[in-house]
Amino acid sequence: MSLFEENAWVLQDLEAKGSDLGPPRLIDFSHIFPHEASANAFARDAQQDGFSIAIQEVDREDAPWDVTASKEMVPTCENITGTEACLDALARSYQGRADGWGFFRV
Repeated sequence: MSLFEENAWVLQDLEAKGSDLGPPRLIDFSHIFPHEASANAFARDAQQDGFSIAIQEVDREDAPWDVTASKEMVPTCENITGTEACLDALARSYQGRADGWGFFRV
């Protein structure tokens, strides 16, 4: 299943469970990194691209640094998939990778 198809399925499921996907909302894109320096470098670049950033060290052996990049947008499959792909490419340039997305249901 492609990333687009996976995201379409998730959004359809959220809508079927009562989420109104029409209004813009803050969407959180999660990323994991092996080192604090790589997490900080990704965070700096994502912040320059207009994302709000949260960095947290977690109890995970292989990639103990979580960076959440958040931005307000309409939760369409195109918006989410495009943003997720761009952020994943940026994270990979710093030895990290995307680890999913989410938002509060409304």
